[in-house]
Amino acid sequence: MEQAGDPPRGDVARTGVTSHPIFAAFYRWAGWLGDRAGFAAWRRRLLADAKGVVVEIGAGTGLSFRHYPAGLQVLATEPDPHMLKAARKAARRAAADLTLQQAPAEALPLGDASADTVVSILVLCSVPDQALALAEAKRVLRPGGRLLLLEHVRAADPALARRQDRSERRQVRFAGGCHPNRDTLRAVDAAGFDTGGVQAVTLPGIKITSPGIAGLARKPA
Repeated sequence: MEQAGDPPRGDVARTGVTSHPIFAAFYRWAGWLGDRAGFAAWRRRLLADAKGVVVEIGAGTGLSFRHYPAGLQVLATEPDPHMLKAARKAARRAAADLTLQQAPAEALPLGDASADTVVSILVLCSVPDQALALAEAKRVLRPGGRLLLLEHVRAADPALARRQDRSERRQVRFAGGCHPNRDTLRAVDAAGFDTGGVQAVTLPGIKITSPGIAGLARKPA
């Protein structure tokens, strides 16, 4: 799918786009292990709700690509060129009609109201500006459009939340900017989405990243 549209929106200088060759290599290995531990099933269930023109933000190495239904039009965006290189290989094996573009979630290369579905899988924990990324997702979605979310979030349990706070600096440093303690569901609400279709879940992985959310949020019609 060749994607045309308006120039990217947002202040790219604020997005903190950097290149992480070592983390990109690690992420491919960690992602493979995560999928074996259960993330593949989560991705498959989530992406069954992808409809129409789809935009995936922070596509990473393309772990989700094989789970898109055949024939679906997908524009996958990723700011890191090393991640993007691996994603291109994954795209060649996908059944969906996939196009990849280097772009951050905070500056999507699409026009207003041009997409039916935005997909965010383990992305909103690490974007430099979460509010701006969500504003971009809302901008590019058509009225009534879908935001599909699979994200780890701040724990509801106070003791675990404190542990996330203590681990945040180390997690950000060694996990590609991941903040394990972001209250992402509240941020999605604040961005103006209807989050009635989003549920709290327990995700595979280490304790501080096991609290999660999954499901479908909607842009108001």
